[in-house]
Amino acid sequence: MKNLKFLILLLTFYSLQSGAQNLRVKIFSESQFNSLSTEAIHGNYQIHSPSGYIAEYNEGQSLHLQLNTSKKLHLTKNGEFLGLFDTLFILQSNHQDYLKIKPEGKVTIKPRQYEGDFEVTANQRGIQLLNLVFTESYLEGVLRSEAGTRCAKEYYKVQAIISRTFAKNNVDKHEKDGFFLCDAVHCQAYYGRYNGESKAINEGVKDTYGLVLVDSAGKSFPTFFSANCGGQSAETDQIWNVSLPNYVSRPDTFCIHTRQANWEQYIAKKEFLEYLSKNFFFDLNDEFLVYKALNFEQKQRKTFFIDPSLGIPLRDIRAAFNLRSTFFSCEPVGEKILLKGKGFGHGIGLCQEGAMEMVGQGKTYNEILKFYFKGSKLSTSAFPINHW
Repeated sequence: MKNLKFLILLLTFYSLQSGAQNLRVKIFSESQFNSLSTEAIHGNYQIHSPSGYIAEYNEGQSLHLQLNTSKKLHLTKNGEFLGLFDTLFILQSNHQDYLKIKPEGKVTIKPRQYEGDFEVTANQRGIQLLNLVFTESYLEGVLRSEAGTRCAKEYYKVQAIISRTFAKNNVDKHEKDGFFLCDAVHCQAYYGRYNGESKAINEGVKDTYGLVLVDSAGKSFPTFFSANCGGQSAETDQIWNVSLPNYVSRPDTFCIHTRQANWEQYIAKKEFLEYLSKNFFFDLNDEFLVYKALNFEQKQRKTFFIDPSLGIPLRDIRAAFNLRSTFFSCEPVGEKILLKGKGFGHGIGLCQEGAMEMVGQGKTYNEILKFYFKGSKLSTSAFPINHW
């Protein structure tokens, strides 16, 4: 334990002195696995334990880690056994080096490629894998994962600024678990390094280096985004149990004719009504109430289904039936209910498809940010570390 603490302190000192990796991101966070394989695709690495150096790990070579019955990491390189460990560090020689990583188990997980360093630990739930990565490299991966590779550079500038701000605001989100962020969408989707399909992502991140959003007092601005707000943004207390004054619901005409602006979903009438009865004491013998449920209309975003007095949050219905948004209306169709919805996601903050449409109309990244984040302004953060 003392050796591990010393190594962590040493890595922290190195990070401060030489600009080493400055984010600790848990990857493959939504999967449990007891073994994984890696291949050094580009560059050279060193493998360390808390006790010290173990071996070189060079381009073209492979590692395999297997959790044994004693919850130890069984490490082999190119089939050669290297030992049993509680914790391993895989450290790159150059920031452009990257690995291909594939967890192995009952559920098939596609391999991904990552830059940066890695910390591998064994616990009772399986293998935990952390990617220690530069903020700007992380952002390139986030932009690829969250927005794809076909957007204009001006849009990537927008996404880079809000994603950098989000990372800054949430850098302690998983502090109690020993890392900063995870790769799931409730942090930000981050599915590996950006492979360079389009220079626009790299340039969008680089051209906005260090820029974050702050409020009028200079405090970091809370940033959120979703795919499509459906023509009207949501307020935070409609989706989460918190009210942020930065977010007031307002119309957004930029996204209403885009790809994910509208959706439909059928649900069995019996299943829907039984859900309401079981979870919210909904009176199925009240014919008028049942009629209201089957013919619920939502011209403007609401927080509760039918009426607030019933205490049925729309966010709960969305979660229960895996709906694209809370912005929907209902109509009966035989033995089913047709839900006609608008938007995709929580609808708070930036509407990605709306912002992309604004870019297509010639709006600048600064104009887009001012539209979606009222009262915010740009500021330079010391948070990123330059990796170029």
